Amino acid sequence: MTVDEAWHYTTAAGLLNIVRHNRLWASSAAFMNDASEIKTGKRALQDAAAARQPPLEDWQLNALRVLGVLTDGKPDKVFLLSASVEGDALTLWRSYGQGTEAEYAIRIDPLVGLTPVVQNVLEQHPSPPPGWGDEVEDWTERGEPIPGPDPDQPYTWGGDWDAVQYLNEDSTLAPDELERIVRELRPPRSGRLSIPLIGDYFTEIDPSVLFKNTGFKDEREVRVTWTVNPWWKFVLYRASRFGVTPYIEVAAHDGTEPSDLERERSLLMPHRVGRLPLMSVRIGPTRATESAEHALRQLLDAHGYGETSIVTSSAPYR
Repeated sequence: MTVDEAWHYTTAAGLLNIVRHNRLWASSAAFMNDASEIKTGKRALQDAAAARQPPLEDWQLNALRVLGVLTDGKPDKVFLLSASVEGDALTLWRSYGQGTEAEYAIRIDPLVGLTPVVQNVLEQHPSPPPGWGDEVEDWTERGEPIPGPDPDQPYTWGGDWDAVQYLNEDSTLAPDELERIVRELRPPRSGRLSIPLIGDYFTEIDPSVLFKNTGFKDEREVRVTWTVNPWWKFVLYRASRFGVTPYIEVAAHDGTEPSDLERERSLLMPHRVGRLPLMSVRIGPTRATESAEHALRQLLDAHGYGETSIVTSSAPYR
């Protein structure tokens, strides 16, 4: 689904960080307001598989488990940046502004790609935990281990904006998604199961990350999600009301020629960060609109966002 509008709500402190450093934060999905984030979609697929008529065959169930379709959701593996198609929603001013005197919503151009920023440029884990790099992918005929992939090799998946789909009792989203995958499966031959790479399910970025409880439908959310590997190259930590919260920084490229590593692995080196695609900033309900607008204009101009427009909220909220 094409996303035309993406308004990201934030506080004054959040806006200052975004403009000064040209980066947005995508937090771990395990620390969202929705306690069932990511898990909702996975459970819906499991329920659809259990209710399917005719029932799925054993080889199909096995293939779906290997793909990760029927496994439990892993929100800690997914980082997401949330926005809304509504740029002046009272529900969101109250939910995300945290009751400050002035809150903001920034309109992001969804056509400009955002990429996870590398935080640690070392080639190997600086303090590898026990078992790091010991993964065995297979064994030779002599019983010798075949090492798994290099755990320090960086790569990311994701980066596309899409609209959240809200599940209710009559929703066919999960059954339809299940049927789409089942049609791609093929019976095993010679005792081996052929698993297609469908919807990037192996990387945790799949359509079910867009499935959400209908109780959040008023947010009219659009989102972009990523997974990153290895965590030590990308993941930062901040304090939140949920405790220590992992997040990654995402940014736009500065327009120079990207390196082969950046292009092939979908990552962004710190020295390549450019200005964010900020189309406009809306000042939330406040009693000091004129002063807030003047200060915001100065801030944007001082950091290279002179073309970013400023609008104000029409919501009669105080």
